[in-house]
Amino acid sequence: MYGIHIDPAKSESAMKQICGQLRAMIESGALPSGARLLPTRQLAKEWGIARNIVIEVYEQLTAEGYLEGRIGSGTYVAGGIRMSDERGLRPPETDKLPNPPLPVTSSGIIDFATGVPDGSSFPAKVWAKYMKEAVEHPADRSPGYGSVFGNDQLRREIQGYLFRAKGIRCEAGRIMIVSGASEGMLLSAAALQSRYRAIYVEDPTIPFARDIFKHMHYRIVPVPVDQAGMNFDALDGFRQGHLALVTPSHQFPVGSLLSIQRRKKAIRMAEEADAYLLEDDYDSEFRLKGMPVPPLYTQAPDRVLYIGTFSKTLSPGLRIGFVLLPPTLIDTFAAAKEALNLYTPPAAQQALAGFMADGHYERHILAMKKLYKKRRQALIDALHRYFGHSVAIDGDEAGMHLRVAFREDTLSALSWANTEAFGFKAETCREYAILNADAQDGIVLGYGNLSIPIIDEGIRRLYDYAAAHGYRPD
Repeated sequence: MYGIHIDPAKSESAMKQICGQLRAMIESGALPSGARLLPTRQLAKEWGIARNIVIEVYEQLTAEGYLEGRIGSGTYVAGGIRMSDERGLRPPETDKLPNPPLPVTSSGIIDFATGVPDGSSFPAKVWAKYMKEAVEHPADRSPGYGSVFGNDQLRREIQGYLFRAKGIRCEAGRIMIVSGASEGMLLSAAALQSRYRAIYVEDPTIPFARDIFKHMHYRIVPVPVDQAGMNFDALDGFRQGHLALVTPSHQFPVGSLLSIQRRKKAIRMAEEADAYLLEDDYDSEFRLKGMPVPPLYTQAPDRVLYIGTFSKTLSPGLRIGFVLLPPTLIDTFAAAKEALNLYTPPAAQQALAGFMADGHYERHILAMKKLYKKRRQALIDALHRYFGHSVAIDGDEAGMHLRVAFREDTLSALSWANTEAFGFKAETCREYAILNADAQDGIVLGYGNLSIPIIDEGIRRLYDYAAAHGYRPD
């Protein structure tokens, strides 16, 4: 919270460290005058310290004049504090959009790119500490690339996290570390190609997923997606030699959840055909409403290959993911991975293991869920403000994107080409469709890396584009 980092290696107490960092934020304008601070109980939980330490921090800074308490309301940043940097470091959720609008790219284009987490919230200083430790004191000093299965401590941390967050019970030995979900799919394609030559894929879907199997000479069999997920009801059964790739927790780009009826049918068909389901769980951590949905793996651990990634929860640049394997495939995957010489850098694995062990990963996810929930709602509010009932929001309340369908003919007919001339970029559902005509309507808007003022300005530009091409609101 607030980017505060408590370093246990320092001689200063936690209270002094927090006080110093809060003073600097207030003086620089990162915490502006009048900003309401979070409750002490919540901060204590987020920082992993006793609540009385946070209370002492508030009392100390109140005595110094940095904060002021308001009975029945909370603690606020006091006014009249001279700024050390007049430009300030303004929090994106409360700052007003400057004029001209603040761009998110050097060209001034607001990009509603999907699958991009908030880069400014990545705990870089904390991560750097663990990377430094991993480089200076590697757990494995033997020469080479490390184990083909990955760092043992990281596998145990992932095992514990999967149980706490998703109810997955498994042995750490079933977890294989890979360089992102894409490598997990590539490895699956390579390891299974002697037995399987075709794969059922969602339509629409992310292109790289189907392209990996296409390049590995699998025949691609599109299966339509609707509001209940991948339509396994459209299949009489799995043909021999077919796998299935599915995103049951949050389909991309439609955003739907795979219904329990279709989950059971998919498992039954896989068992009857001696096939496997590849579960791509790319962002289920960010379910923003209700309880987490149990992964498909929990219903059939011997028939599901569960592919996870840290690209959406932390950063795509980490290139770390994992595959949770049925016991019968562990040796097959190990042999394929070694033959392909696929190894994930040991230092990054060790750093992530320590990062998770100390609780930073789950605290970061909690903070990001709150942030993305606000941004999603801001995006929906802006769409309704500019387009009213002409738009419909599809999909589950989860992840970092939403699909916008159109009820108005003029909007439905738009090609959404050359939008950069209007200062924004947006992906269309058509870009992800293979054959499914029903899924081609509308656009997909990502909000993970956009502040609320930028989101609002982006939708204004989107409205200007639609108006210039004939849209007139009722």
